[in-house]
Amino acid sequence: MKNSTLKAVAVLLSLVTLLTAFAACSSKDNEEKLIYKENGKIYYRKEEGEAAYELVTDDDGVTVVDEEGNLLWKVTNADGEEQTHAVSYPAYLDYGDTISCQQFSVTLSSKWENQGNNMIMLYNKKDGVKIDYSFAEADEDGNVTTGEERIEKLKEYFQSAIDEGTAQITSSKTQIAGRDADKMVVTTDTGDQASYLEVYYIQVSNGIMMFSCACDDYKDGGKYDFKAILDTIEYRI
Repeated sequence: MKNSTLKAVAVLLSLVTLLTAFAACSSKDNEEKLIYKENGKIYYRKEEGEAAYELVTDDDGVTVVDEEGNLLWKVTNADGEEQTHAVSYPAYLDYGDTISCQQFSVTLSSKWENQGNNMIMLYNKKDGVKIDYSFAEADEDGNVTTGEERIEKLKEYFQSAIDEGTAQITSSKTQIAGRDADKMVVTTDTGDQASYLEVYYIQVSNGIMMFSCACDDYKDGGKYDFKAILDTIEYRI
């Protein structure tokens, strides 16, 4: 396969889609953090220098969202009464071992860390594998390209490499955390260079969730149980 095609494969596999949102960040001092946990409560400020408001959480201490997927701030009105105020969800909230976004939350072991800036990019420091998450919203008419359609388009795009035997794309039906999902496995091997990628597509009412899973040692691809990690997520919508 030509170098230009290999580069296209690399770009495509690493950027299955782009999540256009801003990221929450943190610092050592709670006075400067955008998101932090204190005395069992979670606080969030949208901009540096603004006041931090307590977020509404469930019995497990995980932030909740309203029907539109917004976070809920706890605010006190002029009469001293506590109310809630909807605030748009950032790319993700990272507090302790829990990573939470508008669509799901997951609690990670100490081997994992989130390395993303404007999207969730989970990395396993011991096993050298990563899971990138992205979300594609439905268009204004409520339409969204399904997992099956995305897989078929990729097969068409790389048909020449598939015919050459340097690339292979397979698909199957599975479930992730109890929901139906389309699974795609992409492998390339030119002799000098190999790559391995698993992608899981999960359809929801307002779009499609996509988990892109890869190994540092591409020739060892397929031996890591990515699904076991994804099955621990808790859906929020």
